[in-house]
Amino acid sequence: MTFGAISALACTLLPFVPLGASAQSSVQLYGVVDMGVSSYKGDGAGSRQMVTSGGNQASRLGFRGREDLGDGLVAGFDMESGINADTGTGQLSNTNNQASGNSGGGGLTFNRKSFIYLQSKQWGELRLGRDYTPAFWNTFLFDPFRVGVGASTHVLHGTTVTGFRASNSVGYFSPGCSGPSCPGFFYQGMAAFGENGAGPDRQDGNLYGLRVGYGGTNWNAAAAVTTTRNRIADDYTSMNIAASYLWNGHRFMALAAENRTGNRLAAVGNANRVRYWQLGAEWKVGNDSIPMSFMRLTRNDGASSSSQKYAVGYVHNLSKRTAIYGTYAYVDNRGKLNLPVASGAVNGPIPTAGGNASGFDIGMRHSF
Repeated sequence: MTFGAISALACTLLPFVPLGASAQSSVQLYGVVDMGVSSYKGDGAGSRQMVTSGGNQASRLGFRGREDLGDGLVAGFDMESGINADTGTGQLSNTNNQASGNSGGGGLTFNRKSFIYLQSKQWGELRLGRDYTPAFWNTFLFDPFRVGVGASTHVLHGTTVTGFRASNSVGYFSPGCSGPSCPGFFYQGMAAFGENGAGPDRQDGNLYGLRVGYGGTNWNAAAAVTTTRNRIADDYTSMNIAASYLWNGHRFMALAAENRTGNRLAAVGNANRVRYWQLGAEWKVGNDSIPMSFMRLTRNDGASSSSQKYAVGYVHNLSKRTAIYGTYAYVDNRGKLNLPVASGAVNGPIPTAGGNASGFDIGMRHSF
């Protein structure tokens, strides 16, 4: 290698090298690659077999940086991209918290997280950018599956793109809490902006949310509410309350939630309210675990529509970073509901109204 090549390489790597004790800066590359084989079916819609990404954890690639500024003050950033590992493509992001802002299909986007923060031990943490909404955290943390065919996140009301994340946001975490689960009493707030011009829809995509909770030694609980402005729907509101308890290494979870709009919408069966609750557990077997859950959902569409979802899996940890897993789920739809067994980046066949759906994932996950 020539001296010129060595110099160029050094210049490339220099920003990623810690700057020493005075600044105590660092940048970290991290991620997850999760792929499996899946088979889903729905009554009246046939079956579908495929190689899928994210059956146990969402595949992702991220960069995070942190600088200790002294006197308990820290600055940093987190940029995380969702990846379809089975095809090597990136996932959609959103620029304005509205359906019109979906962008980046196939290209690399930092759709999962893209924020900068300033953190103080005394005053808490302030974030600017794209981040998870307050109401999302409970539906994620208190679901033993979180992703894949066993997850219940696909029951979220389909009228907003802010069910998981919001762009153009300002977020705040209480002191001692910089993540979704914190010791003692904690609170989190968020405001985000659709950034529209003048007109009747100028407030569409604006979002406001709050989450409060308490983290104990063996238990934690939290309640959250998030509202996204939308003129046609007369706004979208998601609210939930959840708790978990740890006993001899086994974790038990409960969640109750409601998603609603002011107006009834044809896209969701002429309904304006979806209520659901879920019971879940992660049963430890040595270093392995058996996740299991039961979810029931009802919708006020005038047809007594409901769905029940049963899921069970097994996760065998080969090491701290690598695991193999299998998950099976079954959905029992009633009335006008036709929930597939899985949705999101990979949809299961959508059954006929009142029809059932089922499927399984078998895969391997590696984190780095």
